[in-house]
Amino acid sequence: MKLSCLIVDDEPLARAGIRHLLSKQQQFEITAEADNGTEALRLAQLHQPDIIFLDIQMPGLDGLNVLRQLANKPAVIFCSAYAEHAITAFELSAVDYLLKPFSAERFQQALLKACGKIIHRLSSPAAAAVEPETTYLDRITIRDPGRLRIVDVSDISWIESAGNYVDIHVYSQQKSYLLRDTMAAIESKLDPALFARIHRSSIVRKSDIVELRPGDKGDAEVMLKCGTSLTMSRRHRAALAGLFGQPG
Repeated sequence: MKLSCLIVDDEPLARAGIRHLLSKQQQFEITAEADNGTEALRLAQLHQPDIIFLDIQMPGLDGLNVLRQLANKPAVIFCSAYAEHAITAFELSAVDYLLKPFSAERFQQALLKACGKIIHRLSSPAAAAVEPETTYLDRITIRDPGRLRIVDVSDISWIESAGNYVDIHVYSQQKSYLLRDTMAAIESKLDPALFARIHRSSIVRKSDIVELRPGDKGDAEVMLKCGTSLTMSRRHRAALAGLFGQPG
């Protein structure tokens, strides 16, 4: 089975470049092309493509708003000359963000990510039919001076409040990264099956918790694999109810 692709870009040369790269891939076929966002929505509804290659800046409806308005969410790979839209793109669950000009190798990486999303979606069709899909972040894009850094959510051990920022701790890298966001906002973007808010100033990955030490006032000390000790407030203890056989 071939995966269907829709190419959306207002520049004919850009569409031709993607068309050329896809011609080298036997498992993909181009079902349609569009040079503006409005036409992209019409063709997406008509053809239901598996993958959309989407430019950002186009006359009329831009690529970000195209993604927001898509009824069925295919694997979307943004192709843009502007890096500043990457954070928003990933927040909208884009599969990848290619900065023009990009290499054939980088294009191949994006295709592999798109295939992974499609396989994951097809592996549980019954669950998708029963309830609408709730999309959580699988990557977080952080602005560093002169570059954008992408952190896989699967690598995050815990997050703490840092004023107008949140400090994201990645134990495997022995590093932390500051992101301008609030704890409430970042909590809403993370899968509650994987992460828990244990205090107004901290969120933890549940699988990284190795020990709970109850306190005298209904609070508790939470020990993580990395050796970090965090306080779980009485107010938030229900977040870990059942994890260690404890009542909420």
